[in-house]
Order: sequence, then C-alpha cells, then structure tokens
Amino acid sequence: MMSLAAAALLAAASVTRARYLMGTVCEITVPPSPAAQQQIESAFAEAARIEQFLSTWRNDSELSRLNAHEVTIVSPELQDLLRQTVQWAHATGGAFNPLVKPLLDAWRIRDGGAVPDDVALAAATSRADLNNIAFGESVELRNGAQIEEGAFGKGYALDRMLIALRGRRATAALINFGGQIASYNSPQKVAIADPECRERPMLSVTLPDGSISTSSGSEKSFTIAGRRFTHIIDPRTGNALPPRGSVSVIHQSALVADILSTALYVMGPAEGVRWARDHDVTAIFITDSGQIITSKEVH
Repeated sequence: MMSLAAAALLAAASVTRARYLMGTVCEITVPPSPAAQQQIESAFAEAARIEQFLSTWRNDSELSRLNAHEVTIVSPELQDLLRQTVQWAHATGGAFNPLVKPLLDAWRIRDGGAVPDDVALAAATSRADLNNIAFGESVELRNGAQIEEGAFGKGYALDRMLIALRGRRATAALINFGGQIASYNSPQKVAIADPECRERPMLSVTLPDGSISTSSGSEKSFTIAGRRFTHIIDPRTGNALPPRGSVSVIHQSALVADILSTALYVMGPAEGVRWARDHDVTAIFITDSGQIITSKEVH
C-alpha cells in the first residue's frame, strides 16, 4: 500500500522525517512551521514509548513480562488496551485473537515457518482460547496463554501518535507506518497494491481523517512439502492460512483498522464481506484471482 498523492495541506513544502520503529519504517509528514520538527519528534517519542512497553520482541517490555508470568499487575494503559482487544476478539467470533502467540510459536512464524504436529497444534490452540484471559485488578493469563501484539500494536501507536501531533498543534498530519497510513486534515489518495506484487497498484481510494490498514500474507509466506502458508493464523482452527489476496480496512481508529484487516483476512472474502456490511465497516478485498470486492462504496 502506498500514498499516490497528498492533499494541498501537505504538498510541496511539507516537513517529512522517517525513523525505524516497531520493526519497520515510520514516516511522518506535517505542514511547515517553526514547531514542525518538535511536533514530529513528539510523535516518534510516543511510538518509542509504546514499543518499549508493548513489544514482544523485547524481554523487558511490560507485555513480555506479563506473558512470562513475571507480573500480573500492569499499567492502566496496557490493561485498557488488552480489554479492547479481547472485546474485538469476541466481536469477530475469534477471527482476531490477541492470545494467538502460542500458535505463532507452534508454526515458528518468527523463525522461517514449520508445520506443527497434531499434538503441538492442539496444545497451542487450547492455550489461545479466549477463556484463558481474565481481568480484575490484575490481568490473569491461564493455561500458558500469551499475548501477541502484531495485529494491534502498530494501530494503537498510530492513534497515540496522532494525539501527540494534535497536542503539539500540528494543523495536519500524515503518518505511513510500515504501510498502514493514518492522517487528519489531509485527505489522501492511497493506492492498494496487488497482493502478489507490492509495486503494482490495483486501485486507489480516498482516505479521509482516519487510517487504512492492509493485511496480506503473500510477502511473508513459506512453503513446506509443496504447500504455501502465510504468517497469518486462523485462531479458530489453529492453522496458518494460505495466501488469498488481501484485505484493506478504512476506519476512524487506526487500532480498529489494524485489528479488523487481520480479522477479515482470516474470515475470507465471503464471510468477511458479510461481517463488514453487518457492522458498517469499509473493507476492500482483493482475492487471489484479482477480483475486487468492497463492503461499501469507495471513492
């Protein structure tokens, strides 16, 4: 996914800076002003703060310590975020599931990919059951459950970065965070790429205030015994999904767009389009045959 054209507010003399965060490149653009650099730095600082407490790539993060059962009392911010993710897990019938980490580990998604045996897969699927997380004064993870932030962390960071930019009185902003785009006061024409060729755009849509997130497994796939798998797991079955196009979601909240692009990819076009229409969500499916299906009219 890439930006094709910027609105006048962010044209020509805009100020753009990029930084490597959360395992990808984050690029921020704001209108020129004496405070532009400080505005951008405040947003980068907010993303770095979130990465520090949320990343499961860091053993010392708050989330990693929760996963390791070193702590159960977590910050109000983390507890509120986890509550939101569990609510979305129930709303999507488990197609999105923050407890998917044991399944990712079973499939060795971060280590080149491998097909688990039936015993390992059943054990990991059991650990990913949503009944294994409970909230009170603490966050309780039962039966070896662990949380994976990959399908919601970047979206949450984008929402918080936009708040930081508004707080610094940036009159408009555009953030491209590893392909997920978020903006305000700067309508964007955004291209959605062919799932099998990121450099080839399939269609373009107008993004108003809010975010667009795309989920596609084609670029992070692995092949075993002639079968191709992606890094996206269906938590309902425990299986790594085959490449099957892409799903893009446009939503006012970058967190919700991030979550739902994953959930709808897991559902697949038929179930996903029905769910999106029933919940008034703007979703664009590009099937593996190149067909474009939208849940609502897009421009």
